[in-house]
Formats: sequence, structure tokens, C-alpha cells
Amino acid sequence: MLVSADWILPIAAPPLREGAVLVTGERITAVGPLADLRAAYPAEPHEHFAGCVMTPGLVNAHTHLTLSALANVVGPLPFAQWLPRLVTALKPWDIADHEASGVIGAEECLSSGVTVVGDIAYGAAEVARASAAGLGGVYYWELLGMHAEQIDAALLDLRFPTPSTKYGSRVVCGLSPHSPYTSGPALLRAVHDLAAKLGVPSAVHLAESHAELELVRDGTGPLATTAARTAFGFTPTGTTSVAYLAALGALKGTTAVHLCYITPDDIELLAAQARGAVTCPRSNHYLGNPPPAIGPLLAAGVAVGIGTDSSASNHDLDLMAEVRALRAAENSLTSTQLLQIATRGGALSIGVDDRYGSLTPGLFADLALFRIEAGADPEAAVVELGGRGSTDAVMGAGVWLVRDGELLARDATAGDRAADARGRSLDALRSA
Repeated sequence: MLVSADWILPIAAPPLREGAVLVTGERITAVGPLADLRAAYPAEPHEHFAGCVMTPGLVNAHTHLTLSALANVVGPLPFAQWLPRLVTALKPWDIADHEASGVIGAEECLSSGVTVVGDIAYGAAEVARASAAGLGGVYYWELLGMHAEQIDAALLDLRFPTPSTKYGSRVVCGLSPHSPYTSGPALLRAVHDLAAKLGVPSAVHLAESHAELELVRDGTGPLATTAARTAFGFTPTGTTSVAYLAALGALKGTTAVHLCYITPDDIELLAAQARGAVTCPRSNHYLGNPPPAIGPLLAAGVAVGIGTDSSASNHDLDLMAEVRALRAAENSLTSTQLLQIATRGGALSIGVDDRYGSLTPGLFADLALFRIEAGADPEAAVVELGGRGSTDAVMGAGVWLVRDGELLARDATAGDRAADARGRSLDALRSA
């Protein structure tokens, strides 16, 4: 099947006016000028999206999809005040609530052109549900508030996949120890080492808040109580969070998320050791944290992606709105750089650039088509106008998931269950 648009943005190559992508099964098999591909493949069915710009499926490199039902439940607060209210809001939930919430999060991602996530997962069922909805990417099983010797039992309870488990070729399963304030040094090291042994990705929330900086450096601040309860064996380091993880040997090959409080020395460590970095500008603002400086990370050679974090700490899961927030915070970034961050950079940062992130033969046929007037600068047009309000069509692995701006399949049962869970969370907060 040939899919064409007024402009296509391959990301790995310059923008192409009147370009097309040849989709064969799940994969892209050719990319080029429409006239050339029609001549080379005259028997292929062809669909042209007039008035649209085509990009790869966007990469939301940091999500908590199972918190999607908590949109507008816990309002904007400084991080250390927001966190206990989130815990309270989640107390009435069971596994079915998490699964349903994850489904509505997956649907919202697809509706804004996202086909790939770096998601923090809490069990196998929610990963299967998100994958079935059409999202690929990395799903990190989260381990926190435990001793290192409890990892095996926890992963068994959470049904971390064995080599025989099949989620399909679009899903990569990884591990996350959450953060320095919820996991002690032994656990941080053990989760990192287990991920390396299994050959799976790892990710960690790092340098997100000033409260975390105070804790790691001095052992003080509003997260000290949380760390005493969950980060077994932690002692103040006198350093930054990035330096702390590097000293533990737990930074190498991992994806560092947030990075609101980093130094030039931290950037050198990230460039030398980390798999990549992910920024979440609107979530950081929601929680009273500053945006990190992305230009210096890019200049140092760090693979940078962008994520929405969760609906519990953001206004929605529209990734291009996140890109516009990044542009507003750092106007030296070009449209080309911003689109790289939302696509190939995100895939690189979580380690799936061999499957996603660009319109390249051999990668999955993940396409997003935005109905916008591009003029002569389609990259700037997508940065300015792309996202939920302009998404016309979305394809994942050669299958149409969104047409005419609407999901082709929506799970009404999950929506009802998530709405009920949200109501119970509001009740819990009111009675707290």
C-alpha cells in the first residue's frame, strides 16, 4: 500500500514534498517521491492525504499510562506536596482500575499521533492491554520501596515476562527502580545490573525536584521521610543525583528522566554513560520544577526524547503540546531539533530506534498524518499546529488506528471503569 501526503517528514532525511511511503505488512519498504514510487509499484493500492503532513508515529518517551484516569484529580503543587496526595488518590484502586486507566491513556496517545511510549508499568495485564490498543515501545516494570533480595519475588508477582512470554515484536520489556528517594543504593544497583544481565532497557526518574537534590546532597528536605521509609540504606552523598547514580554504577546504559537539576559535570556523565535523557516540560511546570536546558544535552551528544509523564501531573497526553512547551522554554531549539526529539530522539533515548522514530525502510509502518497547512516549512508547521486537534490519521505496524481524527476502536468498558476509579480517588482525597 502506498500512503502519500503533501509533505512527508522522514526525520532521517530532509522533508519531501509530495512524498510517499510504501507499506508492506507491518513494515515500511520504501520512502520517496510519490511519482517515483507510483511508477515503481503501479499495482499497489494508493491513498493520498491532501492537506496533510506525514511524520513517523510520535514517541512519547515517558508516560505513566495507568494514571490516566487521575486527570485533574490532584492539582498543580510542588512535587513533595503532590506526591502524598497522589498516593492517597491511588489507595482505592485495584489492578482492574489500573488496567482500565492504562487503556484510556493509550487511546489518548494514539489520538494525538503517538504510537510509541516509554511507559512505567506495574504489571503484565496493563502492558498487554496497551499493546493491544496499538502502542509499541518500552514498558518498564517498576520496583521501589523494597530490599534488593526481594526483586525476584516482586517480578514474579508482577508477572515480568519470561523468555517465552509473547507481547509481539512491538513491545520491549524493561526495568525501573523509580528514583533515588524511593530506592536505596543496593536496589538501584541491583535493578540496573539485572537489566544489563537480561539485556533489557532500564530507566530512572532522576534530578526531578529540588527536594530530591536536598535529599541526595544533604539528607534533608521534604523527601527525607519518604526515603527513610522506602530507600533502604540511603545516606547523603554530598553530590547531585546524577553523580550519585554514576558512583553506584547504575547510570551506564540507563534512560534518565526529568533532569531538572543538573550541572555541567552531570551533563558530561550523562553523555558518557546514559542511554539517553527524557524531558517532560509541562509536567515539570505542573509540579513546580524548572525545565532542564536541552541545548547543552544535545550539544554533548546525549540522545534526548520528550514525554508527557502522566495525566495526574499534566493537563493531557498531547505530545506536540509538550514540544511547544519545550520551544517556549528554550527558543534556541529549531523546528528540526524539536521534531527529532519527538520522534527519532525519543526512540534513541529509550533504545528502540531500530524499530521506530523515522520513516525508514525496515522500521515499523508507524505513521501520523496531521491536517495542517504546511506552506514551505512543514517542520515549523507541525511544531506549531500538530497534535490532538489536527491529527487526521494514525497507523501502527501497517494498521490504521485513527481515521478522520477518530479512533477506529475505543474500549467503552475501560472508559466506564476508569471514570468510576477517578470518582473513588476524588472521594479518598476529600476524606483524607
